[in-house]
Amino acid sequence: MKGDKFHLVELPMGWMILLAGKDGLKRASLKPTPDEAVEDLGTDLDDALDDPAFFTPVVECLHRYVGGDMAALDEIELDFSRATPFFSAAWNACRGIPPGETRSYAWLAAASGSPMAMRAAGQAMARNRFSLIIPCHRVVSSDGGLGGYGGGGLGVKARLLQMELNHSEA
Repeated sequence: MKGDKFHLVELPMGWMILLAGKDGLKRASLKPTPDEAVEDLGTDLDDALDDPAFFTPVVECLHRYVGGDMAALDEIELDFSRATPFFSAAWNACRGIPPGETRSYAWLAAASGSPMAMRAAGQAMARNRFSLIIPCHRVVSSDGGLGGYGGGGLGVKARLLQMELNHSEA
């Protein structure tokens, strides 16, 4: 879209590409390689301008999070204007899960206002446009299994949870 900006940043758990418009961050994709991150945003990057300086506050929040400031991601403003009301509710509920803790898809559905919508809660996490910032790595199966994680695979999900747990206990 015209006026959108992007930036690619390397984090310890992979490469994150950020895309923002006038109303805030529109997408954030975490992938193992820079090429995969760029590819994940696809045509959303058309006509977007690479503007590292614009993303300085977001990148600082990401680095603070990785460094142990578990509240840093909460400072990043997200643009949910293209999301359905349920997805917005699910993403906001997910942001409320404390670092180092997990919740089930059933919990997420109930916290989103639709207790019977476990599959929809799963879809909201699967279509999370804000990898890491909306911490879908904190949502697990009812049996405690990790489930899936599009932000780099189950190994990254497990590492993120362990990192958060370590910093929460410190």
